[in-house]
Amino acid sequence: MNRQLALLAFAVGALHRHLRRTVTLGAALAFTVAMVASALMLTDALRAEYAAVASTSPDLTVQRLVAGRPALIDVTVATKVREIPGVVSVRPRVWGYYFIPSLQGNLTVVGVDPRRSDVRRDLGRIVRGRGMRAGGRGEMVLGDALATFLGTQIGDEIGLPGEGGRPVFLTTVGFFEAQSALWTADALVTSEADARRLLRVPDGHATDLAVRLSTPDEASVVTRKVSELLPDARIIERRLLARTYELTFSERGGLLLAALLPALAAMLVLAWDRMTGLGAAERREIGILKSLGWSTADLLAAKVWEATLLGVLATVLGVGAAYVYVFLAEAPGLSDVLLGWSSFYPPLDLRPTVTGTQVLTIVSASVVPFVALSVVPAWRAASADPDSALRGT
Repeated sequence: MNRQLALLAFAVGALHRHLRRTVTLGAALAFTVAMVASALMLTDALRAEYAAVASTSPDLTVQRLVAGRPALIDVTVATKVREIPGVVSVRPRVWGYYFIPSLQGNLTVVGVDPRRSDVRRDLGRIVRGRGMRAGGRGEMVLGDALATFLGTQIGDEIGLPGEGGRPVFLTTVGFFEAQSALWTADALVTSEADARRLLRVPDGHATDLAVRLSTPDEASVVTRKVSELLPDARIIERRLLARTYELTFSERGGLLLAALLPALAAMLVLAWDRMTGLGAAERREIGILKSLGWSTADLLAAKVWEATLLGVLATVLGVGAAYVYVFLAEAPGLSDVLLGWSSFYPPLDLRPTVTGTQVLTIVSASVVPFVALSVVPAWRAASADPDSALRGT
């Protein structure tokens, strides 16, 4: 143990003595690790957010299609769906996207009945103000992230164009925080009556039907029966939705990591070049150490320790930079690659997600090959003849 501690101390001193090479290799490795870690962190954080969204979704979502596009569905259909064995409840929902010209973006307007327990559960926790009163109109609750983006305060009244151009005035009564940041990023929750006025949804119709099942494992059976009952319907299963999110982000994250491989390869080539080329001072140092009785194994171990310390330090710096870039700076540029052509206009407050798979991937892609590349140059330097090393030949 004392021997290894002495070799470790020598490696620390060597990094300081050869500061220019240390900074060059460390900066290159830290930058590469930051890119790889950013892709992994953002992919896993988005995957976790969409998994949270899927977990709050109904077991089945029934939509009506007209010419291949979603259309309003008659609420009387809910009675027929409720009669299917295995169906616990069917709730017609009124929601949709509302374009705000001044923001050049969409808000998600959701109409709810505050008296329903499942609505209170899906809405999340009221962090400021209060929830909507039962049966009350002219009130709205905003996602906390959206409220911060808009600068809205409790009691502010907003007029939004409704049917026929008549404004619909809504008063902010509270802000909520849900399990997923995606839900709070652009959601405006109001009464069902006000939502119908904003979205031009007539009475007797709904955007879709939220179906809850007694046994979620029977979703495929119920889906088939609903399809037979409603041939023009599209049924979305929660399990398939979660699986789609998983595959989508896994594919995009994999493509992004594949695009970063040339940068990683270039960094490793640079490391090989810098480690292979020993200067006169380094050769003289090796000659002195061998003359003092250091064995080839000692020199090899010191060089490996040196590469390991540099690799670990650069990896820590790279991971720290990636954390700041993704979770504090909101990953500008990179988020567009993973989210696609459409992006959220309000800030997306992603929750940090660190897993063992991330750490193993980063270490395997950076530290392990970096240390492995140092073995051959270290062995060549350690096996040099001390007399030749001292002469500088």
